[in-house]
Amino acid sequence: MEVPPLHPGPASLELLLLQAEHKSSYIWEGELLAQTLHSRRIDDVWDLFNEHQLHPRVIRLLQDTCFYRIIEIGRLQLDWSLLTALIEQWRPETHTFHLPIGEATIMLQGVEVLYGLLVDGLDVALSRGMRDYTGA
Repeated sequence: MEVPPLHPGPASLELLLLQAEHKSSYIWEGELLAQTLHSRRIDDVWDLFNEHQLHPRVIRLLQDTCFYRIIEIGRLQLDWSLLTALIEQWRPETHTFHLPIGEATIMLQGVEVLYGLLVDGLDVALSRGMRDYTGA
């Protein structure tokens, strides 16, 4: 039995707004064989979110997994001086910060409160089909 040739690109361009400019398109055409590929910076992702609306299906999936809050919060501005000061106060033996007011640690519940992310329940990485299959 002969196997039909595999289509190298996406089946639908509905969700992949930048596919025409994506390096994979050029690779499949044999145009970027000698070029070294580099990963994108996180700023590129946030710029994409600002320039293009997310597809409603993507938004629904992000909401279902409670990750849409990250999109709502947006890009965080880091205070490098504060981070440096915290690193100087970090004690790896106890996994705590030793501050003038006492010891402090970052708890998973704090992440839940600040970002609205669920910290209990099923893993996000386990797909619905896999949960049905495993009975999880």
